[in-house]
Amino acid sequence: MKLREFLIPFFFGLIGVLAFEPFSIKPLIILSYAYIVRELIGNDTYKIFKLIIWSFGHWGFGMSWLIVSVYYYGETSILLSFIIFILLVLILTVVFALPLLLIKYRLFHGIKSEKIINLFLITSILVLCELSRDYLLNGVPWLIPGIVFLDTYMQNIYSIVGIAGGSLIIYIIATSIAIFWNRRITIFLVSLILFIPVFYSDKELSGDIKVSIVQPSSDPFLKYKNGYKSIIEDNLITLLKNTAKESKLIVLPEAELPYTINSEDFIEFKSKLDLDNAYFLFGVWNYSNNKLYNSFLNLNSGQIYNKQHLVPFGEYIPFISSLRGLIDFFDMPMSNVSKGTKNQDNFAIELDKSLKIAPLICFDIAFANTVRKSNISSDLMINISNDTWFGDSIGPYYHLAITRVRAIENNRWIIRSTNDGISAIISNKGTIVDKLEKGKSGVINSGVNIVQERTIYNSYGYYLPYFLSILFLISSVIISVCIKQRS
Repeated sequence: MKLREFLIPFFFGLIGVLAFEPFSIKPLIILSYAYIVRELIGNDTYKIFKLIIWSFGHWGFGMSWLIVSVYYYGETSILLSFIIFILLVLILTVVFALPLLLIKYRLFHGIKSEKIINLFLITSILVLCELSRDYLLNGVPWLIPGIVFLDTYMQNIYSIVGIAGGSLIIYIIATSIAIFWNRRITIFLVSLILFIPVFYSDKELSGDIKVSIVQPSSDPFLKYKNGYKSIIEDNLITLLKNTAKESKLIVLPEAELPYTINSEDFIEFKSKLDLDNAYFLFGVWNYSNNKLYNSFLNLNSGQIYNKQHLVPFGEYIPFISSLRGLIDFFDMPMSNVSKGTKNQDNFAIELDKSLKIAPLICFDIAFANTVRKSNISSDLMINISNDTWFGDSIGPYYHLAITRVRAIENNRWIIRSTNDGISAIISNKGTIVDKLEKGKSGVINSGVNIVQERTIYNSYGYYLPYFLSILFLISSVIISVCIKQRS
């Protein structure tokens, strides 16, 4: 295998990442997937090697923040950080490719004339593989192709079929190019119509309910060091003085305070806050029943939500019994965090009328079904996060994009507070009303609106795209088997 043959798959894997935020060269996702599907269903001897190289270009670059999380925050060796990173990329590679390879050799190998069948078969497999990533290592819903329709007219489909429906369209186009190779240029050029950008006449107006978002931008490397507690507290108190007097909701980010709510330190900090004129909502460490939780606290009422989806190798260690003793995560305050239960109650807020707020912590927002269920009876979403985990990678920008998609899917405004950015007010149309950029310390004083109408997606979820995928899969398999038997 020549050097050129190594570089080409890496290149096509890499350009797929450029389709996502912050680059947003959206059509590149089609070229990336079209290339690798073409290689997988072809007869090239080196297809497995090309797949692995493509994966390191795609998921390797797109999820490079994992190295930062493991090395810096896990305080482990750089070698072990890379080993964990490589293993994750290889797992994603297997999940993506194995079903395609099995189907190719078992079912439609040699049925060259049945291109439409192959199109539906491959597309269905890709969609179902994407679904499986919600459960892989507690969930790896990252670099989902359907998100590229954000800020285009096609983003309107999110309220009907969600981001999975967007992925289904991307897979159909990419697979069509791979199968109908002679018409690849025509198919690609026609597909560009799907990426016509939305041109907003003006920004969404600030809503009626006044809110304040605090972005402290504290140093994550010093956060748990001795003597830094007072610096964090003083910084928060200073920023809170800049919140608007008319704000009814004051939101702070995920786990900013370096101690649990069970400590004397927290009681002392609470005494410094004026709870009479506004609700204080923020992330805390909560030690309960001999378990440590990453929690979201309504300080006024005492109501608590525990994070459901923990970050692999950040908040918990997959296969912990096997890895114990190898990784220094276990000495960290946030390591080995316990998982919150499903179907936790929304926050109840009493303003001019009773409001129900869907609390979501960091990684929770990436899981579409979790967000949908929490918003079946909500009026508003609040997402708190600590995106310092991502370092200076593309992670914070992609994380914000996911949050905007969730707003469209569920027709709800979102208040997003992060430790060091990007904090934002997001309308139910996915529009960023106001924001604080990454690395800045400050306060957003803005407002949100309450929207009552539910979307089709919020009512029924991903049933349609996954139903179509299963239908296509079953039909294609049956037809392929019948054709092979006749021949």
